[in-house]
Amino acid sequence: MKTKNCLCAILAVAGSAFASQTVMATTSVTSLSNVTMQQQVVKGVVTDTKGEPIVGATVSVIGKTTGAITDLNGRFSLSVGAGTELRISYVGYKSVTLRAQRDMQVKLEEDAGQLSEVVVVGYGTQKKANLTGAVSTVDLSKTMAGRPQQDVTKALQGAVPGLTITSSSGNINEQASMRIRGVGTLSNKAVSNPLIVVDGVSMDDISFLNTQDIESISVLKDAASTSIYGTRAAFGVILIQTKGAHPAERTTVTYNNNFSWDQATYLPDYPDVPTQLKMALEGKANAGQYEVELFGMYFDKLLPYAEKWKAQNGGKIGYGEMRKYVSDDNVGDYIMKGATPYYYADWDIKKIFFNNAAPSQSHILSVQGSSGKTNYYLSFGYDEKQGLMKIHPDKLNKYNASANITSNVTDWLQVGARINFTRKMYKRPDTWGSTYQFLWRWGSFFIPSGTIDGLDQRVIALRKQASDRRTTVDLTRLNTFARANLTKELTLNADFTYMIQNMNSGSEDFSVHGINWGGVKPGYIVNPSQTTVWRDNSKSNTWTLNAYMDYDKSWGNHHFKAMAGVNAEKTDYIYLYGKRSGLFDEQMPELNLASQEGQDIKWEHSARASAGYFGRLNYDYKGIYLLELNGRYDGSSRFPHDAHWAFFPSASAGYRFSEEAYFEPLKKVVSNGKFRASFGEIGNEAIGNYMFEELINQRSSDKVYWVENNAANANKLTMYDMPKLVANSLTWERIRTIDLGLDLGFFNNELMMGFDWFQRENRDMLAPSQVLPNVLGAAAPYQNAGTLRTRGWEFNINWNHTFGEVNVYANFNLSDSKTTVQEWRNDAKLLNTNYSGKVYGDIWGFETDRYFEESDFTGRNADGTWNYAQGIASQKGLEQGSFHYGPGDIKYKDLDGSGVIDGGKGTADDHGDLKVIGNILPRYEYSFHLGGNWKGFDLDLFFQGVGKRDAWTISSLNFPLMRSADLASYAHQDSYNRVLYSDDWKTIKGYEINQGNRYPRLFPGNDGGGTVSGINNGSNNYYPQSRYLTDMSYLRLKNITLGYTLPTALTQKVYIQRARIYFSGNNLFLLHKGHDLPVDPEVNTGDGEKYGGWGRTAPITRTFSFGVQVTL
Repeated sequence: MKTKNCLCAILAVAGSAFASQTVMATTSVTSLSNVTMQQQVVKGVVTDTKGEPIVGATVSVIGKTTGAITDLNGRFSLSVGAGTELRISYVGYKSVTLRAQRDMQVKLEEDAGQLSEVVVVGYGTQKKANLTGAVSTVDLSKTMAGRPQQDVTKALQGAVPGLTITSSSGNINEQASMRIRGVGTLSNKAVSNPLIVVDGVSMDDISFLNTQDIESISVLKDAASTSIYGTRAAFGVILIQTKGAHPAERTTVTYNNNFSWDQATYLPDYPDVPTQLKMALEGKANAGQYEVELFGMYFDKLLPYAEKWKAQNGGKIGYGEMRKYVSDDNVGDYIMKGATPYYYADWDIKKIFFNNAAPSQSHILSVQGSSGKTNYYLSFGYDEKQGLMKIHPDKLNKYNASANITSNVTDWLQVGARINFTRKMYKRPDTWGSTYQFLWRWGSFFIPSGTIDGLDQRVIALRKQASDRRTTVDLTRLNTFARANLTKELTLNADFTYMIQNMNSGSEDFSVHGINWGGVKPGYIVNPSQTTVWRDNSKSNTWTLNAYMDYDKSWGNHHFKAMAGVNAEKTDYIYLYGKRSGLFDEQMPELNLASQEGQDIKWEHSARASAGYFGRLNYDYKGIYLLELNGRYDGSSRFPHDAHWAFFPSASAGYRFSEEAYFEPLKKVVSNGKFRASFGEIGNEAIGNYMFEELINQRSSDKVYWVENNAANANKLTMYDMPKLVANSLTWERIRTIDLGLDLGFFNNELMMGFDWFQRENRDMLAPSQVLPNVLGAAAPYQNAGTLRTRGWEFNINWNHTFGEVNVYANFNLSDSKTTVQEWRNDAKLLNTNYSGKVYGDIWGFETDRYFEESDFTGRNADGTWNYAQGIASQKGLEQGSFHYGPGDIKYKDLDGSGVIDGGKGTADDHGDLKVIGNILPRYEYSFHLGGNWKGFDLDLFFQGVGKRDAWTISSLNFPLMRSADLASYAHQDSYNRVLYSDDWKTIKGYEINQGNRYPRLFPGNDGGGTVSGINNGSNNYYPQSRYLTDMSYLRLKNITLGYTLPTALTQKVYIQRARIYFSGNNLFLLHKGHDLPVDPEVNTGDGEKYGGWGRTAPITRTFSFGVQVTL
């Protein structure tokens, strides 16, 4: 024992150790005998109740670091002392503890509710039945193991209630955002990201992980579960444990592959060219503008040729050589009017630019085995994905390599190491301007997608001749760990991790040669004098130390578990950027081969450190009365020097009433029942770097306009902004959570239900202290002056049943939350700002009534205004420029009955006819699985959706002729109120008004701000309003996977343990889509959003794939 005590001291000081959750979790330990026990070889077979062998069951020696894994026939063998206790466990079955015998026959009973399942929690594990905090586990068999997915984050969408995963576009390199239980703070740009812990170490981007390397995922939601991790865990924790090295009877080799093809779920389209031109002509005429022009092409002159082209060619055409006008009987694709080309061909944008089967592939090889007392797990992965663009597509490649090794130095000491390396390489064409913005900005005729004398027009030329923007990110994790069973009750765990993340990127802007807009002669679209070259690099070094001890003791019906430990983490980040213009030779794009005139250099350096002392105490009586206490004394470098440290406690309790004697008569129906409650407080570190320092920042070179007329070398002048004002009373944001839960199981836990109600309150949120005059030149300092409260609930239900040889299952998740600003100093209370009492994310606007009819007016004045009939509320106060409300326009509801439509002062106290019309945050998020298996076949259907979510967008796709400069109209915008004109578009002959039309009278330019304060942009017929609010709700078949596992009797003949082939489809179709726009309901971004660009982005994809999973 002296040896062990010395080793304990050495490990505690050196921190060379191991996190218990990363290896083999046990719920009890057995003391080492002072007398060496006689060893014997124990052999056995593990089967289910039907006698079928269980492959991969864990046989662990209680109180030791040794164990075994059952083979293909369910067999195992161990060399242990006589009378040693063995614990046999397997996911989905009830664990058993037995005395070792020479020949053991072990039968495991199915655990329908998986109450005996061991769940990974902060710095340890707990039985699912004894959990008192808000913890959910991810069913990996339905999210990752059984179906293809290259991105871990996206695979978690809909996996557990309360976890929100959003992808605003289909960009193959986009990192999806994650939130647990809504918004938690409004400081630091409302960043409320959860802490992600992988093998005991925090990790911000889990797209580096290989999905098939993951062993378990737990989601911790309340402070009682997360406070053990301190300040970075204020908004929940996602615990990910990768596959470790376990004892194995034989070496196992597993190979998984997947081949897939992507296509867009939704893409916009244009109507025929004559329709596009007529809509622009009519809209401009409504504005009193009769010369309609786009890049030198006058639409009234263009229209006859477009109509002839349509008659001669029919539908849209693909990429090819453009035909010049010959005669009215052969108009070709363009005609020259003087020196200006008039384009009128109807190009098939979708077919020319988008691939309908963009390929991807994934390959993963893993090796698991043992050699003597050493166990190993090796994994190698390769992913390749291509974007949807046909011309110069973007590409993403990912390489993974992992080596996990454990060695039993003695029967009470286990040491090991993990080495993980990931490289992500992404490249995309570095075009001058966004391709998506160009494609959907003007019209199908003005993206001439053909060649003249073999030379491409601007958009295609820019894309073909673009340099690749290359980004390579390397992530290396080096981890060493140890675990020592010091006594029967006491275990020491420790680990040390060093993580390095390197990013290198760069690109060049080359000259581009081809046919530019407004001409047909070849020339430079981008001149050689405009060429540039840039490079940047960042490096982040992080080390993490964890050391903690577990104590587990039972006295009769009383069971205690205690844990205490220390954690420390430090991160150092540097970034360097350099740019030069004017390449000497485009074939050699190097920084030192470009002009120094106008060169730019940027540098960033930041560091953070944190440390904490933590502890947890668990107590249960007869497994009925449950109590857990947590505490952490936490320190962070992000807070003032006199307030680095703070203490955060939490407590939770549970009552398993189903285990009481009085409940026994109901157990046949209600087989499990537990009440849970928790309360806790935790600090928030995610407030941004150096929030508490009075910094002076160097002014960006692009802001120096007044020096030397902004000449090339003007950026050499060093300028600084005003010092940042910092309040001397700043301290931690403190987040308090309350959670009340009920867990129920029915019919021997075949049907499981859970419900949680929660509240999270940020009582000391950073918020502006007061309004300061603009002449000061600096923003108002922040103080702990805000309060934000989120309330919500979660519900889940799971059902499993076996009908003979058919196993079926179904599960359903539903959650909702609402965030309210309880306190925020803002006396003005403008509707588009934060203020006390505001529901965060609310969208204010008018309630749309109908379209104006001619009968709503008594006549029109010479200045274009209309006189309203009696009883019709006037909207003249909303008019500006040449727009005047008349027949066919939007009529808003007079909610305050004043007879005048207005927005008051645009404040919460005076908002006139404005009301809350929607909210930007997702509400009523839900998902459900349906599936089963039969004789080797398995089927899983995964549905996912959002019940309510809204967006107000300045999008050309949402309203015709949104921008006057673009005059864009789309195929889905053909239902609008008509103004009938004479042939010269100057005399109104009448109106065609239909209340069922989707759009009002056409008018160009609706994207700017109107006359109403405090609301989002939009004017004329497009003030923020209920009719054109984008409904982002949806329900979709997220995935369907059909697999077949070959019979074991067949595969064993060729030395294969298991072989499965599967076919899968993602985003196959929508059962509900809230809006009728040609945009996927999950898209919520776009290139050039200020210019009507919402929705102009890489589309969400529909995927078809197949793969093979083989174990040797």
